[in-house]
Amino acid sequence: MTTLRRTIVLVALMFWLGGFMFYGAVVVPIIRVRLEGNPERSIITQRVTGWMNLAGTLAVLAMFVDAYASPVKRNWPRWIAWVGMALPLPILVWLHSELSEQMADPLFYSQEMTPFFRWHRGYLLLNTLQWLAGMFFVVFTIRAWRREDRGQPDAMV
Repeated sequence: MTTLRRTIVLVALMFWLGGFMFYGAVVVPIIRVRLEGNPERSIITQRVTGWMNLAGTLAVLAMFVDAYASPVKRNWPRWIAWVGMALPLPILVWLHSELSEQMADPLFYSQEMTPFFRWHRGYLLLNTLQWLAGMFFVVFTIRAWRREDRGQPDAMV
């Protein structure tokens, strides 16, 4: 059961955080260049980020199960990192909905974009902080798993 639990966590982390990194580092720059000035580019990112939020929700649930099932007693750094990933999720889903609603306005692309970009910057900042918490979670999870494997559940992670 431990191997299955850890495999699910790894797959969830790779899909969500790895996908986030690849999308932000590779796909978004390509979309900007290839679809410059084309409204389709924002529709593509809108749809992808909806899926990323779903993937994040499922990944955070898998990570919760793993952290909860861990016999490591003092794993508060891992839980703090988990909260850093989980807490932004409902806010990101709400922001995504708000931004999507603004984009649905037929006059969206002919309006002043400053208010939209303020909200969008907040969305990106929250995503980045969530990703950073995910990186810390990875480190603390590896440490917790090593403690579990050594039979040291009371050791500090």
